[in-house]
Amino acid sequence: MTLADVVLTRTSVRRYRPDPLTPLQREELGKAVRMCNERSGLHIRLVCERPEPFTLLKSYGIFKGVRNYFVFAGSSSDPHLEEKCGYYGEELVLTAAAMGLGTCWIGGTYDKSGCLRHLEPGESLVCVAALGRPEERSGRDKLVAMASKRKTRPSAELARNYSGAPSWFMSGIASVQRAPSARNRQAYQFVWKGDGTVQANITGQHEFSMVDLGIAKYHFELGAHGGQWTWGSGGAFVKAEEEKSCGAVVWREEKGQRQYLLARHNGGHWSFPKGHVEAGEKEIDTARREILEETGLETKIDTGFRQTVTYYPKPGVVKDVVFFTARPSGGQEQAQVEEIAEIGWFSFQEACSLITFASDEDVLLAADRYLSGK
Repeated sequence: MTLADVVLTRTSVRRYRPDPLTPLQREELGKAVRMCNERSGLHIRLVCERPEPFTLLKSYGIFKGVRNYFVFAGSSSDPHLEEKCGYYGEELVLTAAAMGLGTCWIGGTYDKSGCLRHLEPGESLVCVAALGRPEERSGRDKLVAMASKRKTRPSAELARNYSGAPSWFMSGIASVQRAPSARNRQAYQFVWKGDGTVQANITGQHEFSMVDLGIAKYHFELGAHGGQWTWGSGGAFVKAEEEKSCGAVVWREEKGQRQYLLARHNGGHWSFPKGHVEAGEKEIDTARREILEETGLETKIDTGFRQTVTYYPKPGVVKDVVFFTARPSGGQEQAQVEEIAEIGWFSFQEACSLITFASDEDVLLAADRYLSGK
């Protein structure tokens, strides 16, 4: 499930079970936080099993059982701090939701002093987001939730000058419609420009208007399938060039234990074998060819499992990587010198620890569940 898919299903959760996050969930979320901090210059924290900021009387009846949360903060001198927290924070919120966790943005109904202790000198706290195992709703709670379901602004109010705009623009607006915002204001508008770019403008000022703008920009980018924004009200979006690769989670049985094949690419990161789709090539053929080239192994591809990861390999380019599962069927194990530094077989736990990117770890978790269920 991609984050664009999660946008279609995620709802805010205000009541949580006391179950702690699993070690794997904390590890995967920790990787995601570190990657966001590296890309943004922010100092976001994942705080677990510290319910103190949510035990205030004013939170009673609004939130229940919040024990884990993201603290969104960064340098006080960053002129785009609030917008960045919204943009990168929504990436983390959707990442948590993709893992099956409940999430909710929180602006004021918590004890800020309990979160300020996590900050360093020169940093400012912007807001937080709760996450954890959702509490099961009773029949009455479900009816109340349905009756109070968040309403969104019509696309005609969120978009301007869209006559003749490409389909990706309206896909971006459809994603913006599902963007959470303070008190459901959605006080922004996206304008299609004659030069092929998009401009995002604030249409109403409030305490969290720039956080909301950052969240909305991230949603638009997901719906449009890749691009790059400039910061601020009036910031411009340029659509990214699209690329595609295919690969597989390769596995084997060794002494009754499932092992996974990982490759340390020359860039230093650990991942699965994968590569570019060539002209006229089918996904399964690309996966089979790339595994053979990078590892020397012939494989039998299982298309019953298919998961896509989307990322930016370089500025102006968005890449989809489609992963299947596969088992070795021949060949001689050997790393491709030009692209792969080393390859190795690892247990599930070892592979989880080695994999560099949270999105790839999510693929491994999904593949392991799939294989366990066969």
